[in-house]
Amino acid sequence: MKLETIDVACAGIVVADCVARPVLKQPQLGQLELVETIGLYSGGSAASTGYDLAKLGVNVALIGRIGEDGFGDFLEAEATKVGCDSTLLKRDSTAGTSSSLVTVTPDGERTFLHSIGANAKLTPDDVPLENLKARGCKVLHLAGFFILTAMEGSSGEPATDLFARATTLGITTSLDCVWDATGRWGKLIGSVLAQTDIFCPSIFEARAIVDLPESASLRDIALGLFALGVRQVVALKMGPDGSFVMARDGESHCVPAPNVTAIDGTGAGDAFIAGFLAARLRGLGLLESARIGNATGALCVGALGATAGVTDWEDAVNLARDIA
Repeated sequence: MKLETIDVACAGIVVADCVARPVLKQPQLGQLELVETIGLYSGGSAASTGYDLAKLGVNVALIGRIGEDGFGDFLEAEATKVGCDSTLLKRDSTAGTSSSLVTVTPDGERTFLHSIGANAKLTPDDVPLENLKARGCKVLHLAGFFILTAMEGSSGEPATDLFARATTLGITTSLDCVWDATGRWGKLIGSVLAQTDIFCPSIFEARAIVDLPESASLRDIALGLFALGVRQVVALKMGPDGSFVMARDGESHCVPAPNVTAIDGTGAGDAFIAGFLAARLRGLGLLESARIGNATGALCVGALGATAGVTDWEDAVNLARDIA
């Protein structure tokens, strides 16, 4: 499916998630445990944020690499189903589609077994910036930093160059990351942050990037990210505690999450980003954008899978009204 106009290009990790819930305990070797449901869902932070943006009424191009396999067929079909432009999902004959086995406890906590697969081969050349700009693209969102091997290089230079070229074209750059199992953190992402307008890490990822202790204040963590170069906004995702958002000019807000029953936390952070970006594209201010982000994240946790709970812009706005 191809869209004539694009508001946001979501590039990065796309994953087929096989999700089991509720998992009361992990089986012993050679044994079996029963669960209520096991389902196949579209996941990966680029796909999840892109699909949620589409549900919120934003025109989205999804950019990623998938294998020539059944999981790849599924992800391409899911992108089309929600109304994303799927023409920039590149099939890779040398690697399988990235996939995860996800177990979800009764209270929504998750564990993952993950195969990086074709995601590792996504490069800046897969992002046709000039074409996207000609189609009206306003935001380039790169999702999944720290497991995008070809986007990272040895010190972040491929993604840094991609964002620098996007900036030259007048495209706002947005960045999300995952937990860095290698421990490189700021050494790898630092140069990219200097070309990033909006950065949306979890509180745990942000603290590790700026190398601050758990006792550090939210403000100090955000200031540490601005010191590394973030140009406009830092948005720290804090799960059930909501979010903390800060602009480079000093405006900041600690925004609570709506009170909802969590079924599955998969994709909640990606949903926050979708809501936040959708609100910014509509011209809303920092506080209201964070409220919409929190509301979209809360919608997400109300259903199984990374995107099934997110409905539309009106529902996000209505839920955001309940946030103080």
